[in-house]
Amino acid sequence: MSGKNLFLLILAIFVLEMAVLAVMGGFGGSAGKEEEVWFSLGPVTFYKHGLLLEVMEKSEFLHLDRTPEDQPTFWEINLSTAKMILAVDVILLVGAVLIIRSLRRVPGRLQGFFEIVLDLFRGIVKETLGKHADRHLPTIVTLFLFIWFSNLIGIIPLFSEPTRDVNVPIGQMLCMILIVHFEAIRVKGIKAYIKEYFEPFFIMAPLNVIGEMTKGVSLSFRLFGNISGGSIIILVVSYLFRYTVMPVGLNLFFGLFVGTVQAFVFTMLSLTYIAVAIAE
Repeated sequence: MSGKNLFLLILAIFVLEMAVLAVMGGFGGSAGKEEEVWFSLGPVTFYKHGLLLEVMEKSEFLHLDRTPEDQPTFWEINLSTAKMILAVDVILLVGAVLIIRSLRRVPGRLQGFFEIVLDLFRGIVKETLGKHADRHLPTIVTLFLFIWFSNLIGIIPLFSEPTRDVNVPIGQMLCMILIVHFEAIRVKGIKAYIKEYFEPFFIMAPLNVIGEMTKGVSLSFRLFGNISGGSIIILVVSYLFRYTVMPVGLNLFFGLFVGTVQAFVFTMLSLTYIAVAIAE
């Protein structure tokens, strides 16, 4: 994608966000007041000033253990987050099908863009993992694309980033940590894997275990903190400037730039953890 096309895409998103805010009453002195129902479409309800940051208390939850709605429970699903994850999955699946069907020897712009992304990660994974690269390349590329689109989807009016919910980064972290330890056992064997926790001295085992746990905590909360922090900044500035140019521009900045950087950082750290785990 050329610089001109990228600029036009950003400009189109900017204009779209401004138009949605104007239609939904997000300008002027009334902006930021208590939400009013705009209209309902089946199970989906649209609110005026609905581009505010959603707080957990106002999110819609599904309790799997039949706990009353006004009582918190561990066995609950944030339906807003689940809908956004489903939207990202649909975008990725539909995009994959369209790209596969339009593959050409001479790539078009869309095919060329994803070929560049694939070649970039193929080189990084090959250099980092060596002979194990082909085994992990699909996982690394899929992880990046999912997090990337999850961060970018927030720039679309009426959508929000699923990574803003702490459960999503934690879930991604648990999957990657499981892969890390599974690969360590597969490559080194269970005895060598356990032995590493007692090196260089036996008494270091608790610290080594804590060190492995901190990897997961830092991996997940870094992504959550940056995405949710950006949303809070947009919320604060929106109250100050009544949803005019600056909040929309900040939304594009955090979605495009910060979202891309954080997706790349999360992916590279996961790749590094795999490389360290299988290093002989």
